[in-house]
Amino acid sequence: MRFSRRDGIAASALATGYLATNPLSLLAAPNPVGEVEEGATPVDGGELVITISELPDTLDPHKTGAAVTSTILRNASDPLIRKNFDGEFVPGLATEWEISEDGLTWTFKLREDVTFHDGTPLNAEAVKASFDRILDPETGAVSARTAVGSMSETTVVDEYTFQFVTEEPYAPLLNNLAGALLSPVSVAAANEMGDDFGRAPVMTGPWMVEEWRTGDRIVLKRNPDYNWGPDYMHEGPAHIETLTFISIMEEASRVAAFEAGETHQLTLPAVEIQRMIDSDQYWIVDFLRLGMVFVEFNVTKAPFDDITVRRAINHAINKEDVMGAAVEEFGQPAYGFLSPALFGYWEGIEEYSPAYDVEQAKSLLAEAGWEDTDGDGILEKDGAKFEFTLLNLPTDSWGRAAQVVQSQLQEVGISMEIQQMEFATLLEEAEAGNHQAEMMGYTASDPDIAFTWFHSSNAGSGLNMSHINDAELDAMIEDARTTMDVDERAEKYAEMQRYIVDLALWVPLWVDQYYVAFSKSLRNATFHEDGYTVYFDAWMEN
Repeated sequence: MRFSRRDGIAASALATGYLATNPLSLLAAPNPVGEVEEGATPVDGGELVITISELPDTLDPHKTGAAVTSTILRNASDPLIRKNFDGEFVPGLATEWEISEDGLTWTFKLREDVTFHDGTPLNAEAVKASFDRILDPETGAVSARTAVGSMSETTVVDEYTFQFVTEEPYAPLLNNLAGALLSPVSVAAANEMGDDFGRAPVMTGPWMVEEWRTGDRIVLKRNPDYNWGPDYMHEGPAHIETLTFISIMEEASRVAAFEAGETHQLTLPAVEIQRMIDSDQYWIVDFLRLGMVFVEFNVTKAPFDDITVRRAINHAINKEDVMGAAVEEFGQPAYGFLSPALFGYWEGIEEYSPAYDVEQAKSLLAEAGWEDTDGDGILEKDGAKFEFTLLNLPTDSWGRAAQVVQSQLQEVGISMEIQQMEFATLLEEAEAGNHQAEMMGYTASDPDIAFTWFHSSNAGSGLNMSHINDAELDAMIEDARTTMDVDERAEKYAEMQRYIVDLALWVPLWVDQYYVAFSKSLRNATFHEDGYTVYFDAWMEN
């Protein structure tokens, strides 16, 4: 099967079967941010300041699972294959690609005019080195290693032809190749820079990382040599000179900076959404998150090594109240591990999941041997109080949510302490298994997120922070990710959602309905169906 510049949705249908029937893709179309003025002359220069709640742990795409890293690197990188605004797979750094009939051998013809940010050429040797770095155990690759599936062999066919082989078919692979995590990096630069590469990765995109001010901002500068953008965008470099991603932790401060014109893009706190809409001063785009927020238990640490306790807590938490405190009505309660916006979501999961039932929670805790023997309102077992610590990020909405969870657990005799940590530290503690429970979230584009969060190979060094090691679950995950038939794959994920609910590894809390506000000085930006803004054709009016 060969795909080139002429191929679009048919390519995705043949390669994975997934996007061809994904309703998000079938209904997708270019989604402009605000009014688009036909014939308007772009303005070169200027700075766009984008507000984020917290900076990532690293910008090395091979060494992180943080969604914010992808958000930033989409502007500094180019994928081999792109997904356009209609949800079609189209050429990126590869002008065409061919997938063998058995789905195991992938061959890419590369553009011959691309250079990395340091001026060195991108060729098949460089692309091979980038994928080899992901596969090298010494790299400690996180989500990127998951994203390549069972890739086992990489080959330089000629100067601009690259090939890899997988041990088995992998349904999400084409979609993953269109993301920032698998976009080529300069391995020569990575080897020379060492740990500093994570603060200024050398890639091929329209902007380059210029500065990282710890705890404050990451600054990207326009790549003046860029001339290899996709066919559906303009030729030459980007129009905007500087993209600045600034971290402002406190909600009120983020809003104040945005309204003062100090920043130009803001994901709105729930308490501000209606006011901002009513003001009619900003462009506003809303979308359902391709992910969710949840409480996760470390099943290797007491008291959460007891499945009955985990099930009891699922009954003890009123998701509606937690969501209301966090995001008001701008979201929906979560029930399984998949967002309704993702392929594979099973409609029956709400009815299947544990309902809020305080009496059932108390009954299960008693069954697990927990009793309040001294009348102080806190359960005990074998002389130990039911007390635990929940790790949480220092964001306002998650803080409010954690306080509601704390109050609800108090009603059933559980004392929960909330400990706030910056993102990188929380990940380090949870990945190492030093915690009892944490509040966490994810954003993904495929249900294979299950491999990242629940497969035993990702416990201890990846994002399996429940540290579950379940052979049956591993087999289910491996089977689903190698199933190419769309209907069969959906049914396997339905079964998996039921199984994970039964294991009670998480308390799913809510799925955000995000509202993103933009200054009206931003012109001609486009919002992508996968939940991010494309700035390449955009400019700043002033």
